[in-house]
Amino acid sequence: MTYFIPPYPKRHKKSLNPLKILQLARKDLLSIWGENAFRFQFIGIKIFNRSVFIANCPQVIKHVFITNHSNYERKSTQMRNALEPLLGDGLFISDGEKWKKHRDMMSPLFSSEQVAKYSEIMIQVTEEYVQKWGALDKDSTLDVLPEMGTLTAEIICRTLFGNQLGTQHAEEIVKNFAEYQSAIEQIDFTSFFGLPKLLPNLKHKTALKAAQKIHAIIDAIIAKGVTSDNKNTLLAQLLSKKDSETSDTYTTKEIRNELIVLFMAGHETTANTLAWAWYLISQSPDVEQKLHTEVDTILSTNKVHFDDFSKLTYTRAIFDETLRLYPPVPVLSREVKNDDTIRNRHIPAGSIMLVVPWLLHRHERLWDKPNHFIPERFLPDAKIKPEKFTYIPFSAGPRVCIAQFFGTVEATLCLAILAKNFRLTLPAGTKVTHDCRLTLRPKDKLSMQLTPR
Repeated sequence: MTYFIPPYPKRHKKSLNPLKILQLARKDLLSIWGENAFRFQFIGIKIFNRSVFIANCPQVIKHVFITNHSNYERKSTQMRNALEPLLGDGLFISDGEKWKKHRDMMSPLFSSEQVAKYSEIMIQVTEEYVQKWGALDKDSTLDVLPEMGTLTAEIICRTLFGNQLGTQHAEEIVKNFAEYQSAIEQIDFTSFFGLPKLLPNLKHKTALKAAQKIHAIIDAIIAKGVTSDNKNTLLAQLLSKKDSETSDTYTTKEIRNELIVLFMAGHETTANTLAWAWYLISQSPDVEQKLHTEVDTILSTNKVHFDDFSKLTYTRAIFDETLRLYPPVPVLSREVKNDDTIRNRHIPAGSIMLVVPWLLHRHERLWDKPNHFIPERFLPDAKIKPEKFTYIPFSAGPRVCIAQFFGTVEATLCLAILAKNFRLTLPAGTKVTHDCRLTLRPKDKLSMQLTPR
């Protein structure tokens, strides 16, 4: 069986100097790594006055995310400054008691029983897309990333808000999310070096304006409250939640922040992964054939059910392997709270600890053929299983993504239903590359030809 090696950024023969790292990182976080970065286990570097450490092996990652996680739970200043205008102090940004309070509030909403209910929306929306694509002219060309974006946006919108949002508002939210992300500085020098921000730049104003538009739309939806047709939405459940200690309900702002976190997690990252999956499948005839065999067998009846998810093992493996090669958030940064020692090395308070799934998932000492697209490595009967803490597309430890199971079920079912009905092929000679800002997505257009099966 022949396995595809997708192109990846140039790997530098020698380590770059600090200034060059910062220059490249402002444009692309994946362009700064040297060949040795895919082999080392733990390293510390000094970028002028800032100490930066990179955990790049299971033992150190376990220490950071599990053993001493309270020392590394705070997002870096750079990350907080980038996301706070949009997410406020929601679950993704907050730490300490506030984070624990909100985590306790949100966790029951993503139990396996709840996800089984949400899967009905996932299936319904995807089947609507089958009808939509089926009505297109033969051999139409689609820009796959926005197609997957509108698909996942519709799913998460109906899950969060029922039918209260409407297509127009959903599209407006997606548009403003894209504007926000494109305006965010990849590396903000003032926050990286702990300097005061004297004047907001034009990009910051653009991001703030996009965030305000999103806030206004969601605040208006929250104000409508619970309707008789939408009692099972996440919004309705959040409106009825009370603090376990004080019995107080949560404020509109708190609910809005959490809804935006969930929208970002449920729309952006899943859409990116599905787009990458279609690209990888199109370049892997043997994988595509196995996928078609599975979906034609498991989804042989007209009606798809949640129970089909557990049977779609190869489709799930494609999703898992896509996450390995293209982790949605390829760099996880933390601010060190107190002094620590790792491998006899002093880790001073205030330094930055990075865990980089982009490096870890392609580590030459942890993976066989790390740059190849091999879904079989994630099958239940695979002979060699990934070692714990070598594969962390959803992070790990107490702060693991709360919607991990939701996103996995969503992507697997969407991919299976669409693959049963269509093929997506990449025109010959098309070069596919990446854009890495807050998340890792295909750059520019990913135009593919749609063919009914």
